[in-house]
Amino acid sequence: MNRKTSSKSTWLAILAAIGAFTVLQAGIFLLAKIIAIPFFLPILVALIGFVLFFVLRSRFGKRERANTVAFEGITFGELEIITKSAKKYTADMRSAINRLGQTDIRNAVNDLCNIADSIVNMLRDDPRDLRIVKQFITYYLEPTHKIILKYAELATARPMPADAVATLERTEKSLGNIRKTFLEQKDKMLANDAMDLDTEIKVFESTAGIMHADKASTDSKPGNRTYPN
Repeated sequence: MNRKTSSKSTWLAILAAIGAFTVLQAGIFLLAKIIAIPFFLPILVALIGFVLFFVLRSRFGKRERANTVAFEGITFGELEIITKSAKKYTADMRSAINRLGQTDIRNAVNDLCNIADSIVNMLRDDPRDLRIVKQFITYYLEPTHKIILKYAELATARPMPADAVATLERTEKSLGNIRKTFLEQKDKMLANDAMDLDTEIKVFESTAGIMHADKASTDSKPGNRTYPN
Protein backbone atom coordinates (compact mmCIF):
# COMPACT_ATOMS: atom_id res chain seq x y z
CA MET A 1 0.00 0.00 0.00
CA ASN A 2 1.95 2.98 -1.28
CA ARG A 3 1.31 6.55 -0.34
CA LYS A 4 0.55 8.51 -3.49
CA THR A 5 -0.07 12.19 -3.77
CA SER A 6 -2.73 13.45 -6.10
CA SER A 7 -1.17 14.57 -9.39
CA LYS A 8 -4.25 16.65 -10.15
CA SER A 9 -3.97 18.66 -6.92
CA THR A 10 -0.22 19.07 -7.49
CA TRP A 11 -0.70 20.50 -10.98
CA LEU A 12 -3.48 22.78 -9.76
CA ALA A 13 -1.18 24.07 -7.02
CA ILE A 14 1.61 24.67 -9.55
CA LEU A 15 -0.71 26.54 -11.92
CA ALA A 16 -2.08 28.59 -9.02
CA ALA A 17 1.44 29.42 -7.89
CA ILE A 18 2.47 30.45 -11.41
CA GLY A 19 -0.61 32.65 -11.68
CA ALA A 20 0.06 34.22 -8.30
CA PHE A 21 3.71 34.72 -9.24
CA THR A 22 2.74 36.45 -12.51
CA VAL A 23 0.22 38.75 -10.83
CA LEU A 24 2.59 39.58 -8.00
CA GLN A 25 5.44 40.31 -10.38
CA ALA A 26 3.28 42.57 -12.56
CA GLY A 27 2.08 44.46 -9.48
CA ILE A 28 5.59 44.90 -8.12
CA PHE A 29 6.92 46.08 -11.50
CA LEU A 30 4.14 48.62 -11.65
CA LEU A 31 4.94 49.76 -8.12
CA ALA A 32 8.64 49.91 -9.02
CA LYS A 33 7.94 52.33 -11.84
CA ILE A 34 5.84 54.52 -9.58
CA ILE A 35 8.28 54.79 -6.68
CA ALA A 36 11.51 54.17 -8.68
CA ILE A 37 12.96 51.19 -6.81
CA PRO A 38 15.80 49.02 -8.27
CA PHE A 39 14.87 46.76 -11.19
CA PHE A 40 16.02 43.47 -9.60
CA LEU A 41 14.03 43.99 -6.38
CA PRO A 42 10.60 43.03 -7.81
CA ILE A 43 12.01 39.76 -9.18
CA LEU A 44 13.69 38.97 -5.86
CA VAL A 45 10.53 39.60 -3.86
CA ALA A 46 8.43 37.52 -6.26
CA LEU A 47 10.89 34.62 -6.13
CA ILE A 48 10.89 34.69 -2.32
CA GLY A 49 7.10 34.58 -2.32
CA PHE A 50 7.12 31.70 -4.82
CA VAL A 51 9.54 29.62 -2.73
CA LEU A 52 7.64 30.43 0.48
CA PHE A 53 4.41 29.19 -1.08
CA PHE A 54 5.87 25.75 -1.89
CA VAL A 55 7.57 25.45 1.49
CA LEU A 56 4.30 26.09 3.31
CA ARG A 57 2.40 23.78 1.00
CA SER A 58 4.94 21.00 1.60
CA ARG A 59 4.64 21.38 5.38
CA PHE A 60 0.85 21.33 5.34
CA GLY A 61 0.92 18.36 2.94
CA LYS A 62 3.16 16.36 5.28
CA ARG A 63 0.95 17.21 8.24
CA GLU A 64 -2.16 16.12 6.36
CA ARG A 65 -0.49 12.86 5.29
CA ALA A 66 0.65 12.15 8.86
CA ASN A 67 -2.96 12.36 10.06
CA THR A 68 -4.27 10.09 7.31
CA VAL A 69 -5.29 6.58 8.42
CA ALA A 70 -2.99 3.98 6.87
CA PHE A 71 -4.38 0.73 8.25
CA GLU A 72 -6.83 -0.29 11.01
CA GLY A 73 -6.93 3.10 12.73
CA ILE A 74 -3.14 3.62 12.51
CA THR A 75 -2.09 6.84 10.82
CA PHE A 76 0.93 7.34 8.58
CA GLY A 77 2.37 9.57 11.30
CA GLU A 78 2.20 6.72 13.83
CA LEU A 79 3.81 4.36 11.33
CA GLU A 80 6.62 6.87 10.92
CA ILE A 81 7.14 6.95 14.70
CA ILE A 82 7.38 3.13 14.77
CA THR A 83 9.83 3.20 11.86
CA LYS A 84 12.04 5.85 13.47
CA SER A 85 12.16 3.98 16.79
CA ALA A 86 13.31 0.81 15.00
CA LYS A 87 15.89 2.74 12.98
CA LYS A 88 17.24 4.20 16.23
CA TYR A 89 17.87 0.68 17.54
CA THR A 90 19.91 -0.22 14.47
CA ALA A 91 21.76 3.11 14.54
CA ASP A 92 22.71 2.51 18.20
CA MET A 93 23.93 -0.99 17.33
CA ARG A 94 26.09 0.28 14.47
CA SER A 95 27.54 3.04 16.61
CA ALA A 96 28.39 0.65 19.46
CA ILE A 97 29.96 -2.03 17.29
CA ASN A 98 32.07 0.36 15.21
CA ARG A 99 34.24 0.97 18.27
CA LEU A 100 35.45 -2.65 18.14
CA GLY A 101 38.45 -3.90 16.27
CA GLN A 102 37.05 -7.23 15.04
CA THR A 103 36.03 -6.75 11.42
CA ASP A 104 34.04 -9.99 11.28
CA ILE A 105 31.91 -9.00 14.28
CA ARG A 106 31.29 -5.52 12.87
CA ASN A 107 30.24 -7.03 9.55
CA ALA A 108 27.93 -9.52 11.25
CA VAL A 109 26.18 -6.85 13.33
CA ASN A 110 25.94 -4.46 10.38
CA ASP A 111 24.32 -7.30 8.43
CA LEU A 112 21.75 -7.73 11.21
CA CYS A 113 21.04 -4.00 11.10
CA ASN A 114 20.58 -4.07 7.32
CA ILE A 115 18.07 -6.93 7.60
CA ALA A 116 16.19 -5.12 10.36
CA ASP A 117 16.08 -1.90 8.34
CA SER A 118 14.75 -3.75 5.30
CA ILE A 119 11.99 -5.31 7.41
CA VAL A 120 10.96 -1.91 8.78
CA ASN A 121 11.07 -0.37 5.29
CA MET A 122 8.57 -3.00 4.17
CA LEU A 123 6.12 -1.48 6.65
CA ARG A 124 6.30 1.82 4.79
CA ASP A 125 5.41 0.06 1.56
CA ASP A 126 2.59 -2.02 3.07
CA PRO A 127 1.06 -0.91 6.41
CA ARG A 128 -0.77 -4.25 6.58
CA ASP A 129 2.53 -5.70 7.85
CA LEU A 130 2.15 -3.63 11.02
CA ARG A 131 1.42 -6.56 13.36
CA ILE A 132 4.43 -8.58 12.17
CA VAL A 133 6.77 -5.60 12.32
CA LYS A 134 5.67 -4.64 15.85
CA GLN A 135 6.24 -8.25 16.98
CA PHE A 136 9.65 -8.23 15.30
CA ILE A 137 10.64 -5.02 17.09
CA THR A 138 9.37 -6.16 20.50
CA TYR A 139 10.53 -9.78 20.54
CA TYR A 140 13.63 -9.71 18.33
CA LEU A 141 15.05 -6.25 17.59
CA GLU A 142 14.87 -4.79 21.11
CA PRO A 143 16.54 -7.82 22.79
CA THR A 144 19.21 -7.87 20.07
CA HIS A 145 19.80 -4.16 20.65
CA LYS A 146 20.42 -4.84 24.36
CA ILE A 147 22.72 -7.79 23.62
CA ILE A 148 24.87 -5.86 21.15
CA LEU A 149 25.22 -2.80 23.36
CA LYS A 150 26.19 -4.91 26.37
CA TYR A 151 28.59 -6.90 24.21
CA ALA A 152 30.30 -3.73 22.99
CA GLU A 153 30.48 -2.37 26.53
CA LEU A 154 32.01 -5.58 27.87
CA ALA A 155 34.44 -5.95 24.95
CA THR A 156 35.85 -2.46 25.52
CA ALA A 157 35.96 -2.66 29.34
CA ARG A 158 39.42 -2.22 30.84
CA PRO A 159 40.39 -4.13 32.85
CA MET A 160 38.24 -6.88 31.36
CA PRO A 161 36.41 -9.09 33.90
CA ALA A 162 37.78 -12.61 34.33
CA ASP A 163 34.76 -14.39 32.84
CA ALA A 164 34.22 -11.84 30.06
CA VAL A 165 35.97 -13.83 27.32
CA ALA A 166 33.60 -16.79 27.61
CA THR A 167 30.57 -14.48 27.60
CA LEU A 168 31.83 -12.58 24.56
CA GLU A 169 32.49 -15.80 22.64
CA ARG A 170 29.01 -17.11 23.46
CA THR A 171 27.51 -13.85 22.20
CA GLU A 172 29.55 -14.00 18.99
CA LYS A 173 28.36 -17.56 18.31
CA SER A 174 24.73 -16.46 18.79
CA LEU A 175 24.97 -13.86 16.00
CA GLY A 176 24.38 -16.53 13.36
CA ASN A 177 21.18 -17.69 15.07
CA ILE A 178 19.99 -14.11 15.43
CA ARG A 179 20.56 -13.54 11.72
CA LYS A 180 18.59 -16.71 10.91
CA THR A 181 15.70 -15.51 13.09
CA PHE A 182 15.70 -12.08 11.44
CA LEU A 183 15.55 -13.65 7.99
CA GLU A 184 12.70 -15.93 9.07
CA GLN A 185 10.68 -12.87 10.09
CA LYS A 186 11.40 -11.22 6.76
CA ASP A 187 10.39 -14.38 4.91
CA LYS A 188 7.13 -14.37 6.86
CA MET A 189 6.39 -10.86 5.63
CA LEU A 190 7.24 -11.80 2.06
CA ALA A 191 5.01 -14.87 2.34
CA ASN A 192 2.13 -12.68 3.51
CA ASP A 193 2.71 -10.36 0.55
CA ALA A 194 2.65 -13.37 -1.78
CA MET A 195 -0.61 -14.57 -0.22
CA ASP A 196 -2.13 -11.10 -0.61
CA LEU A 197 -1.09 -11.01 -4.26
CA ASP A 198 -2.49 -14.51 -4.86
CA THR A 199 -5.79 -13.51 -3.23
CA GLU A 200 -6.04 -10.38 -5.37
CA ILE A 201 -5.37 -12.40 -8.52
CA LYS A 202 -8.06 -14.96 -7.58
CA VAL A 203 -10.55 -12.18 -6.87
CA PHE A 204 -9.77 -10.58 -10.21
CA GLU A 205 -10.04 -13.87 -12.09
CA SER A 206 -13.31 -14.66 -10.31
CA THR A 207 -14.73 -11.24 -11.16
CA ALA A 208 -13.55 -11.50 -14.76
CA GLY A 209 -15.11 -14.96 -15.02
CA ILE A 210 -18.46 -13.66 -13.78
CA MET A 211 -18.30 -10.81 -16.27
CA HIS A 212 -17.57 -13.22 -19.15
CA ALA A 213 -20.35 -15.54 -17.98
CA ASP A 214 -22.83 -12.65 -17.83
CA LYS A 215 -21.77 -11.51 -21.29
CA ALA A 216 -22.14 -15.04 -22.71
CA SER A 217 -25.58 -15.36 -21.11
CA THR A 218 -26.66 -12.02 -22.55
CA ASP A 219 -25.35 -12.83 -26.02
CA SER A 220 -27.21 -16.16 -26.02
CA LYS A 221 -30.60 -14.46 -25.65
CA PRO A 222 -32.62 -13.90 -28.84
CA GLY A 223 -32.17 -10.44 -30.29
CA ASN A 224 -28.99 -9.80 -28.32
CA ARG A 225 -26.55 -11.44 -30.70
CA THR A 226 -24.41 -9.40 -33.03
CA TYR A 227 -23.94 -10.85 -36.47
CA PRO A 228 -21.39 -9.74 -39.05
CA ASN A 229 -22.76 -7.88 -42.06
